[in-house]
Amino acid sequence: MKKNLFLTIMILLGSVATSVQAQSGLRFLHDAPITKFNKADTDLLIKTLNQTLDTGADGTPVTWENRSSGSGGHITPLKDPQGRSNCRKVRVENRHQTLSNTTEAVFCKVDGKWKVISK
Repeated sequence: MKKNLFLTIMILLGSVATSVQAQSGLRFLHDAPITKFNKADTDLLIKTLNQTLDTGADGTPVTWENRSSGSGGHITPLKDPQGRSNCRKVRVENRHQTLSNTTEAVFCKVDGKWKVISK
């Protein structure tokens, strides 16, 4: 898996493991919606994330949904807190059936691709 895609997935999980969590076998991820996503869910989420970062209006949520799996969510683009023109903050709300989580991250466009800068 490409490094940036892995980082993106970890951000979308809602957290990156600390050493204590890592030592606990990452059990905290057991109920994260994205751990239940199939390939179609993940592909749809990443496609929607990229489109939203490219063209979404600040503060307007963009919905993604895979009815066949029960997965979906909203991605809300926001202004970059540091005012960089090539960066955006996003709020990502994911769900899989009854599981849900929300997280925020800052992405910047580098060499034509969105990359996670911070959570």
